Amino acid sequence: MKLSALASSIPDSLQIVLADIGSAGGLHRRWSALRNHVTAVLFDPLDDSTDSERDRYFPVAIAGSQGQARLHVTQRVSMTSTLLPNTPFLRRFWDKPEHTTVVRTLEVPTDSLDNVMQANGIALDAIKIDVQGGEYEILAGARSVFANSLFLAEVEVSFFERYAGLRSFGDVVALMREWNFDLIDLSRLKRYRYRNSFGIVNPSLGMGDWAGRLAFCDALFMLNDDALLERVGGDHPHGGPDLALKAILAALAYGKADLAAWIFDASAARLAPAVCEALSDYFRRKRRHRLERFGLHRQLDRWARRL
Repeated sequence: MKLSALASSIPDSLQIVLADIGSAGGLHRRWSALRNHVTAVLFDPLDDSTDSERDRYFPVAIAGSQGQARLHVTQRVSMTSTLLPNTPFLRRFWDKPEHTTVVRTLEVPTDSLDNVMQANGIALDAIKIDVQGGEYEILAGARSVFANSLFLAEVEVSFFERYAGLRSFGDVVALMREWNFDLIDLSRLKRYRYRNSFGIVNPSLGMGDWAGRLAFCDALFMLNDDALLERVGGDHPHGGPDLALKAILAALAYGKADLAAWIFDASAARLAPAVCEALSDYFRRKRRHRLERFGLHRQLDRWARRL
């Protein structure tokens, strides 16, 4: 069973409210199968899109507080940031000085995520942050969002100071732990390759040993197990069976079927019977598909016949 088929058995009234901060290009395709269950709140100061029936756009740069900031638009637009590129350091790497050359500067309005959500009466379930260096500041300005309703965050994190004043991976992880969020996974690992007189850029020595220095990646965080189950099982205003179902669907969207099944095991008694049956069928089919992929189902069938 595909995730889209499972989603069709979930009431449309269940909506995962997702803030995409740095939303150029729209939502990631991982949400396509769940699109009828995702309400997007999109932030990009360079995006002049207007609200749709399902989504809301805010042409504001989310930061730690309300005010103004300079947006440094770079030669490679995807590296645009309110922070200046750390040019002296980036000169050590292929292409990066050219990619981060500032071609224009704009004054843009800023505000904190807490302020915008409170002013618009929005309770967020999940956020994705990709703003080239300002992620920590955004998180620091979202304390109420994290305490109130959020259960999942995808954050681009850097492993060194690519931009002047950037707070790196360790700082972000420490802040998230303060708010009871655990690091679940790292993905889209990107490396910068050192310039050298031999023109060596990207040879692989095999065995997974890649050239280059780890520069940044996407970090996936989720409300820790105990805190999540406490919200699901208690009287939290943004908890209960709806939270369990949202967390299951979001985990599946990120390919974490094991986590989704664990949440289901812990919360099935609180879910509607029809939803329980649909999820049970999905997980059974998921397991069956994996067994068939490796030919294990034939061995299991033989064992079953012997019993």
